[in-house]
Amino acid sequence: MKFRQLEAFNHVMNSGSMVAAAAVMHISQPAVSRLISDLEKELKFSLFNRKQGMLVPTPNGLTFFEAVEESFLGIQRLENAARHIRGEGGQVLRIAVTHSLAATLLPPVLKAFSARFPKVKVVVHSHRLSQIILRLQNASVDIAVGSQIPKVPGSKRELIGSVRQVCVAPSSHALATKALVTPQDLAGETVLRIMSDGPASWSEVFQILEDNKVPFKDSYEVDTSLTAYSLIAQGLAVGIIEPFSARFWPAGSVAVRPFIPEVCTSYYFATHNRRGLELESEAFVRLLRNSAEELPEFQNVQSSA
Repeated sequence: MKFRQLEAFNHVMNSGSMVAAAAVMHISQPAVSRLISDLEKELKFSLFNRKQGMLVPTPNGLTFFEAVEESFLGIQRLENAARHIRGEGGQVLRIAVTHSLAATLLPPVLKAFSARFPKVKVVVHSHRLSQIILRLQNASVDIAVGSQIPKVPGSKRELIGSVRQVCVAPSSHALATKALVTPQDLAGETVLRIMSDGPASWSEVFQILEDNKVPFKDSYEVDTSLTAYSLIAQGLAVGIIEPFSARFWPAGSVAVRPFIPEVCTSYYFATHNRRGLELESEAFVRLLRNSAEELPEFQNVQSSA
């Protein structure tokens, strides 16, 4: 395998197309296609399925990308270390956070942090959990924030608090008239799933439905709650999902109701105490807890030490 082949594959996966990858690499689209084709020949398995002009990663391609991304994160870490040794760019605090928290919990934290540390640059990576774990393992971020973050060797994990999942339905749906929603209320409904992601699973509600012998339609499975809200707003399904993304939808598009029995998810942060950033990291964590205390979605927020 040649580095240029891996570079092309990495760019295609991150950009979603060979055209975009070609622009980043400053080569032609056919050249990117040849690099991918040559890589597939060496690997002896396909990385993509070509469907109606679109590239869809194969299961083997997704698995291989995890290893490729890990390698490129290692290279990025070395480049960052070199810049730091040369004294270029000043201090940089790197954060990995799930998509919904990046748009809700994080902004007030960044505002307060920047006021206190105006010379520290903050880099924010919005990811699903599996990518966050990978960045923790490679120590390419200083702080990770999200639900169901496992203990990762070399990092310190602490609980922020718990969040109760809610029933989300189209505003015109019959469920919108209820003060709270029970498993029996979901009988015959299309209930969408959020895909499992590494150690993270959102299947508890489906176990509850099965235990209560509630029939439901299983027609949609999506990878992010933002996509779930989009499908619900179009009237395609209902869901028992995280509550943060509800605030992005105009009033009257979706209805959010409590679901019983309670389905709660634990949210954590994990830190790598990189030398020279201890003060900044500790301050960021304190601000993070303060922000969580002010969000109504969080329960049992752990106070700062």
